[in-house]
Amino acid sequence: MSDPLQFDKAEYAGSAALSGCTQCQQPLGGQYYELNGAAICGSCKASLDAARSGGSGLGRFVKSTTLGLLTAALGTAIWYGVRALTGYEFGLLAILVGLGVGGAVRAGSNARGGWAYQTLAMFLTYASIVGTYVPEIWKALDQPPPTESALAAAAPAPSGVTAPANPRATPAPADPGATPAPAGAESSEPAPVGPAQGLAALALAVLFLMALAFAAPFLAGFENIMGLIIIGIGLYEAWKMNRASPVGITGPYRLALKGPTAGA
Repeated sequence: MSDPLQFDKAEYAGSAALSGCTQCQQPLGGQYYELNGAAICGSCKASLDAARSGGSGLGRFVKSTTLGLLTAALGTAIWYGVRALTGYEFGLLAILVGLGVGGAVRAGSNARGGWAYQTLAMFLTYASIVGTYVPEIWKALDQPPPTESALAAAAPAPSGVTAPANPRATPAPADPGATPAPAGAESSEPAPVGPAQGLAALALAVLFLMALAFAAPFLAGFENIMGLIIIGIGLYEAWKMNRASPVGITGPYRLALKGPTAGA
């Protein structure tokens, strides 16, 4: 028998292990390949080659980042909505966020995995979890500072000193040695803020909010130890889903028909 392909080994078609392609479940035909020890057909092998060789590394990373960001934003909205409606914070949602973000990053990378995608998935998962704290932090920072009158009313009066009955204070006499303000003088006003300064201030405010949000799970100390453990599980799930999976394809191999000899 003459064959243009150089096959390394032969397996009989009647073998239960080679009854069909492990990817598409179709018959293998006359030849097959092995993907990490599992038999696949030629069509699946061509599809795997195209998926792993097509596109660029930067394009896959951008796609993974985009899908991961969208999934992380959805996870933040769901988590905050559940907490706003019920008044409780369900830490187990962190595991679901890790699974969702990890799956989105893996889908964007065409299941390549590796340390870069693992780092991306963990960062987006943690950002999604702590993003639920941003509204509360913003409300706390948006509270007006106490006025001087409120501070004076809250402060206790010194012992032995009685407050005057008339709350109207007598104005202090003018200093005869003070130089009067020149006529037509106007009070100094701050210079107008340009677009560049406004964007810089906005960027600094966002960075400050995110820094507080990222540190929020650790500010409670040991009182939030269970929450930190659950967050760690969510991060582990995102990391695990993007581990690099080695792909070893060997072949082609020939399927030899098991039956009577040619003379018979």
